[in-house]
Amino acid sequence: MKNVLSTRKLIFQWILIPLVVIILIDSSFLFYQGDKLRQETFDKDLAETAKTLAVIFKKTSSKKIRDIDPNTISLLLSEPHDEMFYAIRDSKGQFMFGNPKVPYQEADAENLADKDFLNVFSDEIDGKGVRVVSIPIEHAIRNKIATYHIQLAETRLQREEIQRQIIFWIIIPQLILLVSAMILVRFAITRGLSPILFLNEKISSLSYKNLSPIDLQGVPKEVDRLVGSLNNLMQELNLSIQSQNRFVSDAAHQLRTPLAGILAQIELALDTQEASEIQTRLKNINESSKRLIHIINQLLSLSKSQSPALQHSELEPLDLVTFTKKVTSTLLPDADLKYIDLGYEGSEEALNIMADEARLYDLIHNLIDNAIKYTADHGKITLAVDLKDSKVRLTVEDNGIGIPEEDQTMIYERFYRGDNVNAAGAGVGLAIVKEIADLHNARIEIDSRQDKKGTRFYVYFDAIAPK
Repeated sequence: MKNVLSTRKLIFQWILIPLVVIILIDSSFLFYQGDKLRQETFDKDLAETAKTLAVIFKKTSSKKIRDIDPNTISLLLSEPHDEMFYAIRDSKGQFMFGNPKVPYQEADAENLADKDFLNVFSDEIDGKGVRVVSIPIEHAIRNKIATYHIQLAETRLQREEIQRQIIFWIIIPQLILLVSAMILVRFAITRGLSPILFLNEKISSLSYKNLSPIDLQGVPKEVDRLVGSLNNLMQELNLSIQSQNRFVSDAAHQLRTPLAGILAQIELALDTQEASEIQTRLKNINESSKRLIHIINQLLSLSKSQSPALQHSELEPLDLVTFTKKVTSTLLPDADLKYIDLGYEGSEEALNIMADEARLYDLIHNLIDNAIKYTADHGKITLAVDLKDSKVRLTVEDNGIGIPEEDQTMIYERFYRGDNVNAAGAGVGLAIVKEIADLHNARIEIDSRQDKKGTRFYVYFDAIAPK
């Protein structure tokens, strides 16, 4: 839950911060454009008033230069929100009429050449901020043309009030937009993360004792692929746990019998005084101990052949002909104890496959060991490697007791032993063979029929080109 909340906070921040920055940039742009328009509008209005004042000045001074009538000035410059001041100056900027406090600022020659240029600037009159416009006019009296400057100043109260309104009407909508966006983003994130919260509840309800798959029908569409992957993982984990539990249970069962036998023989030996009977008990204990050691070795080999362990195997190129001869030679002493003819009669040319050498050794060793175990004294076991239908085929053939057809589908089950089996064993040899064959992507076939003595195992491997 903490990680989900952290993710929600992180997403929220990554959306909110850029959104705030965008709103600030947008608000600044809107304010700049609005304030620029406000300034230009007021300046143009001030200039139009100044031009009207210039026309009145010309009419008033048609014969002689004189000031404008005060009533006209009072009517023209009356403004409910601001104070307005005027001044008339000559071509040199010397004050003539009006209010001498109106600031004068001469325009540059370059600016005067621009038809759209307005000589407008900001200043102060009696501590009040004003905006001043200065318009040059040409006026002819008695055929003598002179230039005069009509100046008009206006306080900025109304301008500032409108500026505040612009700021207000920019900030309020933007704040509404920001708050609305925050609410919508939070809602969207909450809804967007709800599948993860749902999945978290489902996963939290699972345990190592209950790894049942999550029902995809109740899972939101956004996370169905994730749930599918989790289900696959839990299925593999469940199979692994079941395999381990089954292995431990089967191992305990298989070890219990020889250990119980050894303990019984020891108790019988302790209760007798006859040397011959003690010797017999010791021989039985020896045989049971050998069987116990064999079972333990088989179980260790089986544990190495479990699917999780096989995943760490590395396959490398290997000549199956040379390797089969090598494994066969290691079992010659066991075959000699039963006077069994054990030998290789296959191809002498190299036939290469991709294999894990250690595990392939267990595969061939178990096939030969099984053949020796279920072949009578003076029997024969033959190994061969050849090419068959573009596959490298390993053959292990014996003339032993054979495998009934009804048992052939069960022989790869762990600890399975057929009814016709009397030899000592744990029943895991062929289970190991099957696990290792699957690792090598190999196929196993059995040829054992009632009308034919013995058994023939075929293992087909994918062939590779020699190095």
